[in-house]
Amino acid sequence: MKSVSRVFQCHKRALVLGENTKIMGIVNVTPDSFSDGGQYVELNRILEHVEQLVQDGADIIDIGAESTRPGYEPVAKEIEWQRLEEPISAIRSHWPDVCLSVDTQKAWVADRAVKAGVDIVNDIWGLAGDPDMAQVVSQHQAGLVMMFNRVSPWLPGTIDIGAMVDFFRQQLDFARHQGIAEDHILIDPGLGFGYGVDDNWIVLRHLEEFVGYGAGLLLGPSRKRFLGSVTDKPPRERDVATAAVAALAVPYHVDVLRVHNVKTTRDALRVADKWYRDV
Repeated sequence: MKSVSRVFQCHKRALVLGENTKIMGIVNVTPDSFSDGGQYVELNRILEHVEQLVQDGADIIDIGAESTRPGYEPVAKEIEWQRLEEPISAIRSHWPDVCLSVDTQKAWVADRAVKAGVDIVNDIWGLAGDPDMAQVVSQHQAGLVMMFNRVSPWLPGTIDIGAMVDFFRQQLDFARHQGIAEDHILIDPGLGFGYGVDDNWIVLRHLEEFVGYGAGLLLGPSRKRFLGSVTDKPPRERDVATAAVAALAVPYHVDVLRVHNVKTTRDALRVADKWYRDV
């Protein structure tokens, strides 16, 4: 496997991609996330969790204050920002060099988060939701996670890889015209968002279709239902299965894995990176 080094630009920081697989550690400051809702709502617990993620080898910390699990209830922008403001400030104060991402679909929240020290906007609608999101990302020259999403689920057996590829081509072109270059973007096929269980495996078998557009590739398999369907385990017991997907994704040129358990995933990726990237 031949890896090509390139740089992911995100606000005032830069991450080198292609040399070793990066890890984005998840911090949910929500009461209702599917696997850890309510676990990190107090500031001291949030900071303890971030410290553990950093020690375990996270390259990026991704903080979110609105659950996007199936059937989630939308949160008002003011409430979302109220949940985020103090943790973002504290994380930036304690870890000034860490790359920090905010998981939000609201441009209003993203703007305030970047001004508070966030480097990356993780948008589950891939600039196809909030009409002001592209302007916010462009204005701050923030990094962007551009996720594929659907308003309604795929019918069983109807997953359309071509439609996903077309979406990313269209959105990358739109981003370019808004002043967001490809080296500021990670595309994310959005595992678990609007797919049937088996459709996730089809997407994983076609990851090579999402490589070669100038953007990096991020994958978010962590503790998802499609892993539970294979292991017959509840969300919090799916970290080994998540690490298996992470390792198997390396030869498909995945650049970043977004996970809950950084320690287990880091060990798996060290082995996979040595095997496939010889690093």
